[in-house]
Amino acid sequence: MKGTHIRIVVHEPNDWKSGNLFGAIVNDIGGRRLVVELMKTKDSSLLSNLIELKPREAKASFKPLMQYYSVMVDGVFLDEDGNAMDGGIYGSVTID
Repeated sequence: MKGTHIRIVVHEPNDWKSGNLFGAIVNDIGGRRLVVELMKTKDSSLLSNLIELKPREAKASFKPLMQYYSVMVDGVFLDEDGNAMDGGIYGSVTID
């Protein structure tokens, strides 16, 4: 799925003001984790331009994305070294 463009609709935190997030998958880790490089948004207050997404449900995967279904995800922003930063999101991801 590397290079696939996606859209993330953020459901939580409730006070999220940056709108939907858009980006491209830069790494697919066994279909269970995705690293996404985010495009700049109007509100550039994001912690980072990299985010790691994991399916919310333990047994879920990202395979439904290729059939144009959405997947509920937990996301954590990554620093330039790939380490998780404080704060994160919950939302749904679809192919854009």
